[in-house]
Amino acid sequence: MAKKIIRAAEVGFGTVSFTVSGDDKPLIKTFSSSVGRINESRIGQSEMGIGKRDTVEVEIDGELFEVGPDAYLSSQDSDDVLSDHYVGSKQYKALLKGSLSLMHDRVIDLLVVGLPVNHWSKKDELIKLTEGVHDFKGGKQRIVKKTMVLPQPVAGLVSYATSLAKHDFDKNFKTANVVCIDAGYLTLDVCTSRGLTPIEKRSGATENGFSTVLSEIIPTLSKAFSLTNNLSRRIVDDAFWKTKGKLKVRGCEYSFPVCRKEDNELGIEYDVSAKIYSATSTAANYVRNIVGSGDDIDFFVLFGGPIKTFEPAVRELYPHHKIIVLENNLTTVVEGLFYAGKQVLKG
Repeated sequence: MAKKIIRAAEVGFGTVSFTVSGDDKPLIKTFSSSVGRINESRIGQSEMGIGKRDTVEVEIDGELFEVGPDAYLSSQDSDDVLSDHYVGSKQYKALLKGSLSLMHDRVIDLLVVGLPVNHWSKKDELIKLTEGVHDFKGGKQRIVKKTMVLPQPVAGLVSYATSLAKHDFDKNFKTANVVCIDAGYLTLDVCTSRGLTPIEKRSGATENGFSTVLSEIIPTLSKAFSLTNNLSRRIVDDAFWKTKGKLKVRGCEYSFPVCRKEDNELGIEYDVSAKIYSATSTAANYVRNIVGSGDDIDFFVLFGGPIKTFEPAVRELYPHHKIIVLENNLTTVVEGLFYAGKQVLKG
């Protein structure tokens, strides 16, 4: 009997992650959720022997887009997946279709896709979008036989549970009350559960994700550099994770989130630490509002690309709890989607 092919994809407002191959353990690819519109005036890539962008081209509703690790080079902030419609946006469709084209299998028996809690109503729309035949440039084709959709924090919970040895699962997780916090670009999702069983009345999402942090600090940073327009979100975003504590502007690096004028030749000075604290505390207070004081909570599990930024605010509200921050926080959800699919097909 032929082995069933399971693949998973998570299209977020900040990054997109998907499994390209793997039967027992998935091989995962992740890149920024940047989408570049292709037009006839762009500098041709196919004719260039050097400097070719690491992207794939997809057609959505008669328009050509490119997605992939280098798509940000041709995209604009307005092209990013920031629409409230989310699943219905051309940008989302381009990222999802691009992910499918990069998977290594022509036929996918089960595709598992994640949705933020506050977009769960779009589940059927997403299934309709993904199931069926997908054609790509050069005659490439992907066929998705069936799609399953899970809330993103539930997928993260599955990923954590899968990482446990059977003894730990049975003794410390199966009947434990757990709070999973998934920090994303636009939302911070919360799932309270009894083992793997979600408790809906104590789960939800707030639109106080990482974009709120950026919105809080960019005006201050822009003023510090005497810019008439705001700093690019990508530049500021990089200071949190890519350049880790360094803000790179006009080819020079400055300490971040605090920069003293005596530490640089141009006398640039700013301190956005209080604004970061304020934005992340607002998100943490949402957790407190729906989870409560946590007297019946055994532990917290934190994941999501920007979770390290939110971690201090969560720890401040729950100083006596065990808080586990997953090392693979950027890919936790897509791993959970993959393992959930495996369980379903075993079923």
